[in-house]
Amino acid sequence: MALMSYPNFPAITYKGYGGFLEKEECEERRIIAENMIAEYEIQRGNTVYIETYCMEMEAFQTQLEKKKELNKMETDA
Repeated sequence: MALMSYPNFPAITYKGYGGFLEKEECEERRIIAENMIAEYEIQRGNTVYIETYCMEMEAFQTQLEKKKELNKMETDA
């Protein structure tokens, strides 16, 4: 999950990313997501404070199966 704070904006903005099966994968990808958000905001001329987190949560079995399929497609490509 990414939390973003913008000057003169009264709320924290958030964006969920991922669906990772292993904590290590999440930790690697959260840094990539944080850098992508920062680059996007810099290009738009925005000042932003960003924090990203890995959060554990329950998922439906069908979501886990879809994630495994996507991971397999990525490694086969």
